Amino acid sequence: MNEINLNRIVSFAALALIALPVGIACIILGFGMGDTPCILCWQERTAMVLVSLIALFIMRYGLKPKYIGALILTAVYGLWAGYRHSSNHILRDIGQGFGPAIFGVHTYVWVIVVFAIILLFAGALLLLQGDKLQDKPAPWSLFNKITINTFLVIIVFNIVQAFTQTGPFPFIGQSDPVRMSFNSDHIIWSTGNWPTPSKLSARGAYTIAKPDFANMSHDAQTQISTSNRAMASQQLQLPAAIEGLATGIAYQASTEMFAVVTSDNWVYFLSKDLTTILAQVKIDAAFSTEISNLAGVAFDGDNSVIVTADHKSYARVAYDPSAKIAHYYANFMDGTDGVKELTRSRFETTRAKYNYIGDIGFDAKTNEYLMVTLPVPTRNNFVVSRMSAADMKLNSEAIISLEVNALPQVTGIAIGDDNIYLLSHSGEQVLVMNRDNRVIDAINLEATTNPQALTLMDGQLAVLNANPGSNSISLFNVQ
Repeated sequence: MNEINLNRIVSFAALALIALPVGIACIILGFGMGDTPCILCWQERTAMVLVSLIALFIMRYGLKPKYIGALILTAVYGLWAGYRHSSNHILRDIGQGFGPAIFGVHTYVWVIVVFAIILLFAGALLLLQGDKLQDKPAPWSLFNKITINTFLVIIVFNIVQAFTQTGPFPFIGQSDPVRMSFNSDHIIWSTGNWPTPSKLSARGAYTIAKPDFANMSHDAQTQISTSNRAMASQQLQLPAAIEGLATGIAYQASTEMFAVVTSDNWVYFLSKDLTTILAQVKIDAAFSTEISNLAGVAFDGDNSVIVTADHKSYARVAYDPSAKIAHYYANFMDGTDGVKELTRSRFETTRAKYNYIGDIGFDAKTNEYLMVTLPVPTRNNFVVSRMSAADMKLNSEAIISLEVNALPQVTGIAIGDDNIYLLSHSGEQVLVMNRDNRVIDAINLEATTNPQALTLMDGQLAVLNANPGSNSISLFNVQ
């Protein structure tokens, strides 16, 4: 490709980039329709302006390696900014978004398309150069003058919009900007989006510590005032062969069988007297849906259970004496015959989106799975989520109503005919919740150690005391 053709192509690309996405966003959407860019929009628009400027340098001085490097680096930054912006909104319900849409697609998604095209264009341009770059500048033409003057005009419009709507340094824009206006009563200059050392994180709002079930602590502030006390009527030892910290337990009366899960991803099926391990498998955390740090288990059939990780990924497995572990290489890392995997996926929630969980329960009356959030300072939610067992989708979510100084850490769920029992690890209590999501009573537990899970067995509450190598359950009579 000679220098004249190269010059025309680059000039056209620069003109198209500055006039279409940047020009439309600023002049038509901004000055024409009142759209004000948010702080992320300004980053994306700045990256487009810089790519256009680099193209002008190529147009004027030739295709030099330093310009190619600068263009690629700037385009990659713009692509990242687009993904960062889109990740906040792209998975919303159909039709939902932020700001105006063009052909049904919102501007922050178009950013990804624009920078992907820029990178493809840069790659194609380099391929067309053959073995040597055409780094000689072409004679300045009328088309070049149109391009650079268009660039300058659009830059002026952007400067006016930026300094009037966003403000000079140290103002850096709004996350949720108001409609564009030149009335000083309506203009907002904000410094609220400057990061602070406490907010610096690559994961932003997702910076929430995973629960460490082995090191949860007692907190008297989470206790509900009650005079009800329960002393264990019996204590049963789990087999020493159970590996790791037991974090979930469930009992199925129809088959007189227990299921236990551990934080090391083991799932065990045990006899009613807890002396015999009928079968065991270790869930492969990396296969397909990532499932690690198992938090809970619940029977949803005579022989089938759902096991869930603290982040609400789940697997349904079943005890089946005819199942061969050799047939489940992709599902299980280790174990014995007698267990098959039925499915695995993830639960998606709304109110509980930013919270981990400590257990799962199954409500046969409503054919629903129940989960309760583990509150953390940054997302201090106390929410019960109900998932349909028919399609594994969210049925409802509700804030649990209770009177307490601090929200408890619920690590166990057991569901009775009328009430739901929540094991408060931090308060060492069983909270009695009715089906209207209101805690109506509490029971102080005596002689429990690291209570991690809860199930109902023959009218008694079985509380799992977690201790690696010496896990046990305490039985409590419940009126």
